[in-house]
Order: sequence, then structure tokens, then C-alpha cells
Amino acid sequence: MTLAAVSPAGPVDPDDFHTAVQTIEQAGFSIRSMPHVLNRAGFLAGSDEERCFDLHEAFRDPDVDAVLCTRGGYGSMRLLPLLDYDLIASNPKPMIGFSDITSLQWALQQRIGLISFTGPQLVKGWGEKLDAFSRDTWLDMLAGRLWGSEMPLPGKDKSLQVERHGYAKGPLAGGNLAVIAAMCGTGNSPQFSDCILLLEEIDEPPYRIDRTLTQLAHAGAFEGVAGVLLGGFVQHAQGGRKDWTRLAANRIMELIPGVPVLSGAPYAHVPPFWTLPLGAWMHLDAERGRVICEVER
Repeated sequence: MTLAAVSPAGPVDPDDFHTAVQTIEQAGFSIRSMPHVLNRAGFLAGSDEERCFDLHEAFRDPDVDAVLCTRGGYGSMRLLPLLDYDLIASNPKPMIGFSDITSLQWALQQRIGLISFTGPQLVKGWGEKLDAFSRDTWLDMLAGRLWGSEMPLPGKDKSLQVERHGYAKGPLAGGNLAVIAAMCGTGNSPQFSDCILLLEEIDEPPYRIDRTLTQLAHAGAFEGVAGVLLGGFVQHAQGGRKDWTRLAANRIMELIPGVPVLSGAPYAHVPPFWTLPLGAWMHLDAERGRVICEVER
């Protein structure tokens, strides 16, 4: 499988990039580096035009099977007005990214129905010595071995945390909470009707998590949500780590009444990681605490 390496958001260190490429090639993949993947312009990996050019080239190239982002950071949202959605729709292939890449993934899902994978990236992922669970889940998801199956859990975990009981099915949508909220009021405003809503966040204090969830509710993003799957809400502070998942779950249940909610999914900025298919049909079982990636609706 040939993967096109792109940097739609923040820049990467060349040494880290080459280390990550060697690691993923050892897993059997071929990496095709896009022309501006190592560019740097302050906090961005090159100009908007350069980063968008690389995305278009990656989708246009018939020998590329999937588009792999090097990292998140910031900058993906700046590309949304520049994207050639018709070109991408004519050359559909999954894009693999996380965090800031949420904006690209939502826009492509909303506009052209593209399925993408949210999970470990090239440098921020493969370049950081993925643990066995995260690595195997990434490989199994891309190979299709998890489609139609219950998503595995790490360690001794037998089920996710049931916050509100019930069952729900729908296309998976969402990603990073702050990035989703930043899209409110744009041409790609989030609206998750009939979807399984997926959320995670990193290094935000509890009041900001509450405020952002409240903003999305007031903007109508949660109207008609079928079910909710929460990953990690972790804040690093004073040399330690605080977990605000319980706070997020309680606020979500206040804002979205009557739908099943699961928390504790291995989906966050800290390992272990799931790789999940945004836009694919998911079955959320909030009786047994599991999710299943459906082959068909």
C-alpha cells in the first residue's frame, strides 16, 4: 500500500520525519512524500497554497492508496476554502489524521461523504514508537479486518463505560472538540444529526470543556444526534495528569438528553489509541459497552 505523506497543518522536524518513514516502511508500507511536506513557515508547514497543493496532488495520484498526515497542530482549517472538492470526490481515498486534521475530515465528510481515518499519524504516531495495541488497531482498521467486528479494548478492559443505556446506529462523526467548535459559523459548521458523535480533548481546563460543549449545543450542532462516544479529556498540569472525562460526559448528557452515551474509548492524545473510520456506519451498544464498525448500514 502506498501512502502519500502530507503536512496540512504544523511543520515537522526533518529527522523526526525520516525516522517515522523508516518505521512505517518496516511495517510494509511505501511512503510517497509530497513536495512541501517538510516546508516550514512559522507555525505552519508552508503557505496555504503549498499545503493545499500537496493535498490535491496526493488525491490526484492514482498510485496513492491513502493520504497520511504527518501531524496536527494548527492550519488545516485555513485550507477549507481552497480545496477542490470535485477533484477529491473524483479520486476518493481515505485520509488518515487526528486533532487539527478534524476540520479537513469533517468538511470532506459533510460535503462529499468521504470516509477518513482518525488515529495515529506519521510523525505524531508512527514516529513516536506506537504501543502494540495502537499499532495493531491501526493496521487492522486499514486492512479492513475490524470492519463488521467489535472494536478491541486494551489491557484487561472488557467494556467501555456506560453513561446512558441504549443502542444507536449512524455514521461516525466528530474528532477534536476545540477544532469542531472553531468551525461554528463557517461554511462547514458542524451538524451531527443522525450521527454517532465522537469527541476528545487535550489540555483544556474543565470550564473550557463545558463552554465549548455549550457553544456547540447553542449552535445546533447536537440536534438529532443518535448517540455519543467519548474518548479522553486529559489535561496535563503541575507535573501530573487530570482526567475530565466524567465532567464532559455529565455535560453531554445534560445537553443531549435521551440518547445512549459511552465513555472511556481509547481515543485521545495519549495512548493507547483506536483508529476509527469517520463517515462509516457505527453501532453503539450502550448496554454491553461496545462499539462495532459496520460493513453496511
